[in-house]
Amino acid sequence: MMRNKGIVMKNKSTLAKLLSEEDVNVVHKQMPTAYFDSKKRELGLPIWKEEEMTKEIYDLMVCHEIGHALWTPLDMLEKAGLRNIDHSFVNIIEDVRIEKKVQNKYPGSRSVFKRGYIDLIKKDFFGTNGRDIDSFNLIDRINLFFKNVPDVTFSDEENVWVKKVSGVKTEDEVLDLAEELYAWMSENKPEEDENENEMGMPDESGDSDESEESAGGGNTTDSDDEGSSGSTSSSTGDNEGDGELTPTNNSNSDKSETNESSDTTETSSGGDNSGVPKAETDTAAKNGMDSLRDKNAVESVYVNIPKIDATKIIVDYKTVHKEFYGSYVAETNEGETYFPSTLNELTKIKEESKKTVAYMVKEFEMKKSADQYARAAVSKTGSLDMSKLHTYKYNEDLFKKVTTLPGATNHGMVMVLDWSGSMYENLKGTLAQLFNLIWFCRKVKIPFEVYAFSDSRLRRQNLKIQDFKVNDIILNDFRLLNFFSSKMSLSQEMDIMHALWMYASRWNRGKDVSGYALNYNANYDLGSTPLNEAIIAMMDIVPKFKTETRVQKVNTIFLTDGISNSLQGAFDYNLVTDGPDKGKHIKVDKSISYKSIVISDPVVGKTYESKDRLEHTNKLIKALKNRVENMNVIGFFIAGSGRSGRVNKRIIANVINEYDRTKVMEKVKFLNKNKYLAVTQCGYDEYYILPGGNSLNVENENLSDDLVGASKAKLKTAFGKSMKGKIESRQLLNKFVKLVA
Repeated sequence: MMRNKGIVMKNKSTLAKLLSEEDVNVVHKQMPTAYFDSKKRELGLPIWKEEEMTKEIYDLMVCHEIGHALWTPLDMLEKAGLRNIDHSFVNIIEDVRIEKKVQNKYPGSRSVFKRGYIDLIKKDFFGTNGRDIDSFNLIDRINLFFKNVPDVTFSDEENVWVKKVSGVKTEDEVLDLAEELYAWMSENKPEEDENENEMGMPDESGDSDESEESAGGGNTTDSDDEGSSGSTSSSTGDNEGDGELTPTNNSNSDKSETNESSDTTETSSGGDNSGVPKAETDTAAKNGMDSLRDKNAVESVYVNIPKIDATKIIVDYKTVHKEFYGSYVAETNEGETYFPSTLNELTKIKEESKKTVAYMVKEFEMKKSADQYARAAVSKTGSLDMSKLHTYKYNEDLFKKVTTLPGATNHGMVMVLDWSGSMYENLKGTLAQLFNLIWFCRKVKIPFEVYAFSDSRLRRQNLKIQDFKVNDIILNDFRLLNFFSSKMSLSQEMDIMHALWMYASRWNRGKDVSGYALNYNANYDLGSTPLNEAIIAMMDIVPKFKTETRVQKVNTIFLTDGISNSLQGAFDYNLVTDGPDKGKHIKVDKSISYKSIVISDPVVGKTYESKDRLEHTNKLIKALKNRVENMNVIGFFIAGSGRSGRVNKRIIANVINEYDRTKVMEKVKFLNKNKYLAVTQCGYDEYYILPGGNSLNVENENLSDDLVGASKAKLKTAFGKSMKGKIESRQLLNKFVKLVA
């Protein structure tokens, strides 16, 4: 039974890709039967009832539909309609053709078809339960025979048609044969006749060419695939376990001469004697497929993570320096105090942070060394330790030893910053945390990149950020502002820090600095929250960062104060049915923002089921982790706003997926007391909820004047408390140090 639909779907999607030798998407939808859309390269399967579906049937459906994907032309049924050929006849004969081709191309699939059809027959998929197989007409018996139903019999005359069905090679031959067989059955409708001896006797020798060649679908080699001259291979006589069947001549020699003559007569009658020939089993199969469906299941939308070129959406740090910092320089006039006062404030923060950062660097080096020694390996050398030689009578360990220290892991950092409008109240505190982290990385020589995700006026550049493919997630137009990089000069770094500080100070209504806020480049204004798009972009950026910097491990950090914008939708094709573009496929968008979706990553071949908007982001985080080896993904979420940093309880409840008021309040109290709350949800390796407002500000105060002349012990205690407070106020730096040490 399919106990885990997600695992089954992933496995079968992989199977389909392998069989089709191309990138095929396997989807489950509310539809009556399986299909293959060659335009979308999409294999569609119904949403089946868990209690009805088996692995064998699932495998059969995949193999069968891949056969259609590879060899059935799109317009086949349309051609049949133009020629007034019965579709059910075409379906049955085409199924034989493509299944033989699958089995010839992949011999291991023969057992797949055999086991799958055995399960379907048990479920009365073809309407055979309680009926004599010989009561079906010719086209139905042909269908059942090639579906591995046992004890299907044919007359010599009928065997000719079985042989023809087995031997079809092309779609045109299928159409021609369906037309011929339909006409023959119409002209040779069985009469109410008890003369069973009109049926041909079997060829008991078993070695005639005709009987061997009519031995059914599994034995005939597809000359198109094998490059032969059209010859067929005969049965070896051992059909056990290979999915092959041999048709049997209908004869009274196989039955009792007494009570079963009427059954034989019924066999030759072919069932319904009135009207045109009908393929009962084809209709039954459609009904059987419908009975296996879970019609109450919610249909998911299937989407793919798109391939993008991140260079198209990155505004590099040189451009940021020229446009953003340059706009402030251009606005500065003689007598203007805003520019120098913000620079003085920033310079003071940097100077006061030096001691704290240096202390954190020392702690980092100590922790790193302690970890190395904890993993140190001690081994013996081949040289005698002369200082131990005198102990030879009671000591067997007389050789010198060597301690091998493992090399430290080389870390890198990629930080992704929320540049949305809701960040304005927490902007200065967030930037102060970020600056401390950058200064630390500089000190310990950790390569880093800092990007801010935004959809501000830069989106109006109408730059193409992705190539269109069916089912690809549509990326909202956004940009990544490369504020900082370890490749930039220190002067460039300080300039951009100053530009950001000037921008953030304007939101504090000039309370912290003197002068009137200067105008800035509006392309760098706060926008909405394209977090999902930023995560997808990191799937291209982080691997390149690892390669360029040659770091062993990357720490990718996301900092935001809200949930992501909704996913806009996915690309699709629509067929134009009228007008000058009739028959053409055009691109359309399908909404997925609040729907249950299945996200496929074509790069690593994994899928992720997501039920709602909040979960979409979490699953994209998991996809990012699976894309990049040796990477920590850390999330920081600012849950507080205003000067006081008041925590939004509703947001806490959503993030931790807990709606019991008492439990939520316990988390809020912990957060307010400790200035952080660690949670395990959301797909991150580590996820921290932070208060906002003043709680984000870094602590840089010097020791109190009251300590002047105090004892050494008192000064030591006071310094320890002061340093502890400064470290705790730098939550980003504090958590990052612990990770990389």
